[in-house]
This record gives sequence, structure tokens and C-alpha cells, in this order.
Amino acid sequence: MNYMSLPAHKTKIIATIGPASDSPSLMEQMILAGMRVARLNFSHGDFAGHAQVIANLRLAARAADRRLAILADLPGPKMRIGRLAREPVELRVGDSLALTTRDIIGGASRVSTSFALLPQVVKPGDTLFVNDGLIQLAVLGVDGEDVLCRVEVGGELRSRKGLNLPGIDLGISAFTEHDRDCLRFALDHGVDAVSQSFVESADDVVAVRQAAEAMGYHPLIIAKIERSRALEHVEEILDAADGIMIARGDLGVEIPIEEIAVVQKRLMRAANLRGKPVITATQMLESMTTNRRPTRAEATDVANAILDGTDCVMLSGESAMGEYPVEAIAMLAKIAVATERTKIGPAYFVTSCWSCYSREALRTASGSTPSVADVMALSVDKTLECIPVAAVIVPSRSGATARDIARFRPPAWIISVSAEEQVCRKLLFSYGIFPVHLEDLPEDWSTFARTWLREQRVEGEVALLVAGPSAAHPEANHRMEIIQLRRTDEVR
Repeated sequence: MNYMSLPAHKTKIIATIGPASDSPSLMEQMILAGMRVARLNFSHGDFAGHAQVIANLRLAARAADRRLAILADLPGPKMRIGRLAREPVELRVGDSLALTTRDIIGGASRVSTSFALLPQVVKPGDTLFVNDGLIQLAVLGVDGEDVLCRVEVGGELRSRKGLNLPGIDLGISAFTEHDRDCLRFALDHGVDAVSQSFVESADDVVAVRQAAEAMGYHPLIIAKIERSRALEHVEEILDAADGIMIARGDLGVEIPIEEIAVVQKRLMRAANLRGKPVITATQMLESMTTNRRPTRAEATDVANAILDGTDCVMLSGESAMGEYPVEAIAMLAKIAVATERTKIGPAYFVTSCWSCYSREALRTASGSTPSVADVMALSVDKTLECIPVAAVIVPSRSGATARDIARFRPPAWIISVSAEEQVCRKLLFSYGIFPVHLEDLPEDWSTFARTWLREQRVEGEVALLVAGPSAAHPEANHRMEIIQLRRTDEVR
């Protein structure tokens, strides 16, 4: 497969695969509509089912002749309500409700929970939330295996709904033994990245990385920011992880919902400054679960995420359970195309001074002393301010240089050429990078640039080559070279 087709938008699209989208033919349509990363949610299904989905995704990618990365979402210590005898149960303000760690069939006055440590970690006065925050409980006390609560905000309760404990130390690692089993399965089946749920500190990310390396793998590790305690450790989490996901579902329960927009902007800015991919997730096009068109607010939400600096926009239930998975992906693509036409740099609405952003990016990436790679990335940004280029060509071993350049959100595509197919797939998480796989990297980059860009019908007088030491030339200097795309005898 050649995968040689520049898309119309630089924002990457992630779609969750579920019962509504698990056939190869539908997956192929989703890929052609713009899906570049497929997400497998390990909170649902079994390993046999996930294995079939992975096989189907690879069949679909070959049929569509497009590169596709696979993201495995580890469930973490997800806390849920157990089974109910009848559904729904109506909880009213002032009602008493006991949450028990015993395995029972629940009712209006007592329900079970999957979180065995609940009686040990809560205390009177704590606030708990159920069903994405729609139901609010106040902890009155603990009686053995039961946590006694009063309903503060009522609503309908159904089986298996999520339980949130904002601001409460869970006393457990975000990386569970079940996560370890999921990680082994996912990596053995060749996934490119894993996202870790309920991260609270860098130690949670390190635990996953060490486990993966012990298994002989080096996936991208995406830290899901969905607990309020994670916001206290964002800098260290970003340093430890390869990227972050702003998981607005649980995060919107953990912190006041009116703060979500500002927190989202701050997280994006922090990730952009480090050149770490950032994924915006949850309810991006929620209404398209049952409707062919999104609401105006949803379209605006997607556009604002792109303007704020997201690398990826992600669908969850819209593509996993919805009636219009292909249409939802196509809509994300349309919004991305329209928004990117007007985009000026990363973190557009929170960066008042572009030169200040450039200096801050260098400090964040390398501390007080910028590296040669950092200076090269900034030089590319400054060069593009003066010279319109057709593309930025970057030979890549790990993809780091391409990501360094991408954090400045150049207007031209970054064409990252690598001999490693897995590196190419990992770069599908980064804004504005188009990976090209060549088993033997060219010696003559000028000829490559002219030929490749001509085949892509990319217009322009010059391209930029950004290169450094390589396996073939370990002593080579870092360099930035302007390539004339038309030979002298072609210029009139």
C-alpha cells in the first residue's frame, strides 16, 4: 500500500469501534471518511471480540489503502453501580441510599458497587456522583461494607452506571491487574498506542511504560485526564506520557462543569508547548448518535477545540453505538477543513504574543537551555513566516523532530519520512504531520521532494528539509535546507 494521499485537513480523527461499527465494510467507509485512529474500549467486550475487531480494522485499512493506527483504551479502576432488580430506580431528594461492596441485586434503598475500597476511602461529608454526575449523594457514614448516603440531587438510576469520587484519594493505582492483562493482549496484537484511565500522577504512567517495556513493546502512552487530582500534577504527567486525552465525561463530574472550557484550554496549551499530542474527547457530536446533523453548539465545540490547539478530535458513542458513524466522521472532517482555513498558530485565543509563545515553547521543551532540535523547530517556524513553502520534509527515526515542528502549527504539511512503519502510525496522532514510509531513505532529498510533491499535486516554489544525524550518517550536522521545487531550466 502506498498511503500517498494528502487529506484536506490536518486535525486527526479518532473513532471508537463498537457494535455499530465493527464490520469491515463499515470500517472501510469510516477510514475513507477521515478516521485515522481506531479506538478499542477495553471497558466493554472480551479479548476474543477485540481480536476480531483488530483483524477487521486491518482488512478495512488495506481495502481503503489508508494508514490506520489502533488505540487500546485501558479501563483502569472504573467504579460502577451493580445490577438492579428493576430499572430504572427513581431516586428523590432526601432519600436514603446505601452503597454496598457486597454482591447483591440492588433496589431503591441499597445498591452494590464494584469498588471494594469504597468504605475505606470515604468519610461523612464527602460528595459522590452517579450516572455522569446526574445524581449527587452526600456521605452520612460508614457501616461495615455499606456507605450510607443521602440523595442531594435525584434522578433515574440504572445498572452499571459510573460512580465518581471527586477529590478523594482512592488508595489504589490507576494501573490494575486487569489493565496489565489488557495491555499484554493489546500489544501482542500490534496496537500502536494505549490510553490509561484515571491517571493521577506521573507514577501511574511510569507503571504502564515499565510494564510495556518488560513485555518488549514501546507503544505511545496517552494519559487520560479525567480526575481532579490529575490537574494538580499535569506538568509531571505530561513529562512522563507521550500525550494526553481530555476525557471530558468524567472530568466534567470531577470538577465544576463551568470550569471545563478553561481547563481544556490550559491542558491543550501545556501539551502544545511540549509537542505532545492532545486528544479532545466526549460528546463532541453527541446528537449524531441518533441524528444525521449535529447541533450548532457541537459544531462550535469541535471548531473551538481545533482553534485551541487539539491534535485529535474523538468520537465515542457516536461511532460505537450511533446510527450514523460514517456521517459523524465526515462531519468532523468538514468542520476541521473549515476551521483550519482561519487558524493562526496554536492556542490562538489564549496566546496574545506569538514570539512569547515561541520562547515559552523552548523553555518548556528543554528547561533553561534549548536543545539543537528545539532551536531547529523554532528556526523552521521563523522561516515560514518569511517564505511560503509547499511542505516541510523531515526524515524521522522516532518522529520527535516532526512533533517538535508541529507544536508551532505551521501552515504547510510536515512530511515525515521514516523507515519504520510503526513510527508512521504513531505520527497519526499529531496535527499536521503526514507520515511516509520508505524502507530505504533517499540520499537525494531534493529529488524526493520534487517527485513526491509533484505526485501529490502540491503547489509551491520551495520546500524545506529539516534533517539531523541518522543511522546511515550518525556524524551528520543538523541542517535546514531550502529546496527549489522547479529546476533552473524549468523557470522562465
